[in-house]
Amino acid sequence: MEYREKFPTSLTLGKISATAYDGGEGAHPSAPLRMTKKRPPDPPPEATVSPLALEKVGKSSKTSMWELLLQLRVVLPYLARLAPLLDRGLMKATPDLTELTRGIADMQTGTRDLEVQARNQALQLERIEQQMARLRVVHENSIEESRALTAELRSFRRSMLIIAIVAVVLLAACAGMIVFLVVRP
Repeated sequence: MEYREKFPTSLTLGKISATAYDGGEGAHPSAPLRMTKKRPPDPPPEATVSPLALEKVGKSSKTSMWELLLQLRVVLPYLARLAPLLDRGLMKATPDLTELTRGIADMQTGTRDLEVQARNQALQLERIEQQMARLRVVHENSIEESRALTAELRSFRRSMLIIAIVAVVLLAACAGMIVFLVVRP
């Protein structure tokens, strides 16, 4: 039996295939891995046992265990790269409840602060509305006072005009009388 048939050195993960030999004869399993795209598999000419099968018929359990370990040797570099990622993920998977409770307490404090601010703003709005009502009343009063003042000024102007006309007429009458007395011999 050939070495490659006895100890397959290729692994297929999704659409990527890792192979420890480049297709040449006599390549050693510790040769560097080469990544290639997975090609559609050719139909097997006859029924064969999967290279990663856990059980092989007709061999002792010790031999099959060694064969399984040798088959899994190809996967070891991938597992070595995934182990630190899994460790980090497991370390982060346990939540720190103190941070969570601190965050919840901060949110509650923020909510209380917002409620106090909302109440203060509501009071300020009520005060502003009251001030606006007072200003509206003052404005309406000032408008009425200005109307009354305007009416009084008009009547005062009329009376002053009448007085001026009367004064001019009297002055003309006095001047006429003086001229009449002076001209009369």
